[in-house]
Amino acid sequence: MKIDNRRSVALLGVVLLAALGLRMFHLQDRVLWLDEADSLLIARAGPAEIIDAVRDDIHSPFYYLILHYWQFIVGGEAGARRLSVLAGVATVAVVYAMGRTLAGRGAGLLAAAFLAVCPLHVWYSQETRMYALQTLLVTLSFLFMVLALRQRRAALWMGYSVVAALSLYAQYASVYALVAQNVFVLAYNRRDRQKQHYWLASQCVVMVLFAPWLPVFVSQTRMGMGSSWMEPLEFSRVLAFFSLFSGAYLGDPHGRSVSVAITMAALIVPITILFRRRESRQFAALLALWFVVPVVLLAMQSLNQNRFLPRALLCTTPPLALLLGCAVTQPGKMATRTVLVLTGIALFVANLYALRNYYFLENRWVKSDLREAAGKVAKEFQAGDVVVHITESSLRPFQCYLGDGVGQGVIDPPAYLPHKFRVIGDERLPQSTSEFRRIWLVLYPDRFHPNLAETTRNWMNHHHHFVRALYDSGTVFVGLYERQDPQLVPAAMQNSQKS
Repeated sequence: MKIDNRRSVALLGVVLLAALGLRMFHLQDRVLWLDEADSLLIARAGPAEIIDAVRDDIHSPFYYLILHYWQFIVGGEAGARRLSVLAGVATVAVVYAMGRTLAGRGAGLLAAAFLAVCPLHVWYSQETRMYALQTLLVTLSFLFMVLALRQRRAALWMGYSVVAALSLYAQYASVYALVAQNVFVLAYNRRDRQKQHYWLASQCVVMVLFAPWLPVFVSQTRMGMGSSWMEPLEFSRVLAFFSLFSGAYLGDPHGRSVSVAITMAALIVPITILFRRRESRQFAALLALWFVVPVVLLAMQSLNQNRFLPRALLCTTPPLALLLGCAVTQPGKMATRTVLVLTGIALFVANLYALRNYYFLENRWVKSDLREAAGKVAKEFQAGDVVVHITESSLRPFQCYLGDGVGQGVIDPPAYLPHKFRVIGDERLPQSTSEFRRIWLVLYPDRFHPNLAETTRNWMNHHHHFVRALYDSGTVFVGLYERQDPQLVPAAMQNSQKS
């Protein structure tokens, strides 16, 4: 596809504006969920406290520190989301640069357009978490690697090492992408000793840059190996992941077989066609490894302890877009090009359909009633009141929406995390509860204790005076109680708090 520079700049501007629009659209409708609330609560602390808090987390402090300073520029919930929006749009621009480097301007533009409408990438480009930033850094590392292998400039190698190390700090799952890069270099550049030396040096620099955090990473890994909230990995979960690239979105309850078929076609057809041409075989291998290796490694790791989550594989969205973009722009037979074009159209249309569902259909993970319910509590909260939750999934968002001046706690708090809880609160109800006259009970779905809401409500109705329901949407219930019993919550739960 022959496109001059002026036209490519104009078309890239259109693609980036579309990417920005899709990631800003309905941004205000998204409501904080547990992990996002954790991000904001940790980020509002000072740098030293943030670094200490993540010792009990499964992430480094890198994203939280960036979010901490970002909030000085753009505050509030929507402002925090814009950090991920910018990272997502920047990734689209880097994908264009990568496609242009590999196969020309046309390939770059098509790849950027495919990523712009990818529902999985749009989702995490609106979330107050580190995954959009990590994907940007991983994509930059691949671009620096390709340029360094071609131009052999020390500045490019150093740029690669710095960006690759930052991607590890952004999210540890970036190591899967680094494994893919090492496999590619060893397979396609093993006879070039100079490249091998540069590559080895760059990997050493990556390890040196990450080494200061390595002891904490090892400690976090040991802590994480002791527990898992996920059920054993099933093949259907892997297929569900593939569907998120074409026609499905997170939380979609419908069948996904068509979406899986479209994704597999968008992956296999371009790889097959690109491998047939000697000129494109090498970069086809690079993109295929970039997509396949992280999926395979995470699936293998999850056989022992399930960690197979789409967010850990967000960095695989750029290579799929690049494969299709590069393949469509390669010369070939009419039949081959027709199959590619039809595959591209199917992917594009399926993703627009998924985005339509994502924006407008109900999804309690992004359009819950927690913000509205918290707002109603804020208007009626008085001195001598306490807010009682059955799960931290409602407590953490309420902390963000209500602030620190409201006494809150969870009936059945999880295991105590000393470093993290010193910063964001220990989730426990106050030890001295005699001064509380009114209780705001918040019931929100808890997958780990499915009967806890009904049990708690029955106990509260029996031991305290129910005044009225402040909010009841079918998902979130907030009820006001006047205290009658010396016990604030069920005794069994109080004992678990003290243990």
